[in-house]
Amino acid sequence: MASRRTRHLTWTTTGAFAVAGGPRAALAKGAPALQEAPSPDFFTAPRDRAIYLLHIGAEVEHALMAQYLYAGYSLGGPHLTRREQRQVAHWRRLVLEIAREEMGHLATVENMLTLIGGPLSFDREDYPIPKDLYPFPFELEPLTKKSLGKYVLAEMPSEETIAKLHLTKEIDEIREYVQVGDDLTVHRVGKIYDAIIQLFTAPTVPKEPPPEPPLFIASGDIQAQSIRFQVSPSAWGLGQKDILIETANDRTSAIAAITAIAVQGEGSTIKNLRESHFGKFLEIYRKFPGEKGWRPSRNVATNPTTDQSAPRKRRITNELALLWAGLFNLRYRMLLMYVSHSFRIEAPVRPSGRTPRGLLISWTFGEMYNLRSIAEILMTLPLHDSGDLLAGPPFEMPYSLSLPPRDPDRWRTHRDLLLESQQYVTELRAASHGEYETYLKGLESANQSALDQALTIIGG
Repeated sequence: MASRRTRHLTWTTTGAFAVAGGPRAALAKGAPALQEAPSPDFFTAPRDRAIYLLHIGAEVEHALMAQYLYAGYSLGGPHLTRREQRQVAHWRRLVLEIAREEMGHLATVENMLTLIGGPLSFDREDYPIPKDLYPFPFELEPLTKKSLGKYVLAEMPSEETIAKLHLTKEIDEIREYVQVGDDLTVHRVGKIYDAIIQLFTAPTVPKEPPPEPPLFIASGDIQAQSIRFQVSPSAWGLGQKDILIETANDRTSAIAAITAIAVQGEGSTIKNLRESHFGKFLEIYRKFPGEKGWRPSRNVATNPTTDQSAPRKRRITNELALLWAGLFNLRYRMLLMYVSHSFRIEAPVRPSGRTPRGLLISWTFGEMYNLRSIAEILMTLPLHDSGDLLAGPPFEMPYSLSLPPRDPDRWRTHRDLLLESQQYVTELRAASHGEYETYLKGLESANQSALDQALTIIGG
């Protein structure tokens, strides 16, 4: 699926961000110099620049979440021995745990956008898009030692921290194994968060004269009352202590929030190596077999798609798999719509699942279960009617993630998607001859319950 976006993001040789064709585009040619303290010579308004960077952060977290989910779901299969299955189950748990934590990071980034009154972003780049600010080109692929190497490099802390951890030699070996610098470039995600933290940081002693333009977000742009629209850890923590969802109502709490997710995932520093994303991926990488060893993953396609004009090696043509892939894309869209809508409703003083906002959160949890269930089905279905290559969840982005401006019309959007899901259930029942009846019956019942609730709100 080709990217729907035309924006090209690069670092200039001074470390500033630029847009292709803009006044700094010429500086972005050649090898970019990634500096720890980017200069503000393109986005002169700090709030505008912060929104820009937070959008990139949101897209990166979203993309990593989808890629990690695909990699985690790919692990396993009937070809494994019992001993291999036990090892693979441990790796699968770690990878899916990281993917869930990326969703917490995404929610936190959206909270920071809400804090400064910026537009939310639930978008995500499609493949292939080698951008200088993205860690690596987006690819849905089965977990291999090379893909693990990419994840290690993207999640790694700064070179200084790597040296302190005595990991410089090992990281260099991983770069060589992944062949970074040949056809692949891997960027450390922590650079983005370093720049965002800098924009929230005001000098403790005012400078005389004050800098022109200012280098940090003005206090008046940080809206304490916006916390009523931010998602809270109690509502979105999924009952797991490791999933960080941070809120903020001032400059200090914003810096703490960004720092918290950076330390857990892709930041410059690490407090606990074993609990960080970098440490978990490194643990798996060290034990994961290479190309000539045993295969922990299923033989699933790379970048599977429902687009029938795509190359055959990616195109899902098996009728049953194509139906399940279509349902997966629909439920993926529904999840993103529910999350986006929840940010547009003020949180009640006393949280309750019976409020419209509580309903959206409840539905979001249900979609997490649905995506996992449908993905696991797709990982067992053939890509084509012949051959041994398996399909997988395509994670294809919808034509739009925009919500209508009026709230009743947002609920009508949810109603329409639920009706479309019911149609998929009907078609899948006919095509699968009762094989997935238990799940489809449950989904049909959940659809109808949600429809009744949406119609009540629309009618009200």
